[in-house]
Amino acid sequence: MDAQIEKVLRDLEEEDARDRTDGTSRKLRLRAVTPEAGRFLHLIVKLTSAQRILEAGTSSGYSTIWLASAARETGATVTTLEIDPAKIERARRSLAAAGLDDVVTIVEGDANETVQSTPGSFDFIFLDIEKELYDGLLNPLVEKLRPGGILIADNLLSHAEDLATFREHAEAHPELECQLIPIPKGELLCRKKTR
Repeated sequence: MDAQIEKVLRDLEEEDARDRTDGTSRKLRLRAVTPEAGRFLHLIVKLTSAQRILEAGTSSGYSTIWLASAARETGATVTTLEIDPAKIERARRSLAAAGLDDVVTIVEGDANETVQSTPGSFDFIFLDIEKELYDGLLNPLVEKLRPGGILIADNLLSHAEDLATFREHAEAHPELECQLIPIPKGELLCRKKTR
């Protein structure tokens, strides 16, 4: 990863840390994944040689930068979904500053609708949106995932109670095999079965 990308990531990490302690409202905070989760996403994209990546929940673009950096290395593209226009503008600035805006397409709108209308299938999907939306998006995301593709959902430990039903449904889903990875906030790693 080059120095320009690393600087943008560090700046976003510092801002996110301030947001969590200075009284910034939840709606205005960056609400980024942890650096460990970012590195995990980056590595899994490269390990799987994912070519089409979908992210549900862009926020400031922190996790998008991790995904896009790996995508640049593998010749892939990232499509990211976000409903908040202010966060979309922030993500655009972050991606441009990191020099990664050419591998990312931001789709504005409600993920319940944009997941359905986004064409094609994906090799890799990352889910990190409002927790009450996870369960309703499970089946639409599995439909978008190619056989053998990877779905990762964030916050399964930090929001264990809120996401208990989603986790139960994902782990029992007939098309998925899943394992909870206990890095800071908990990443549920699922693979779509090939038959």
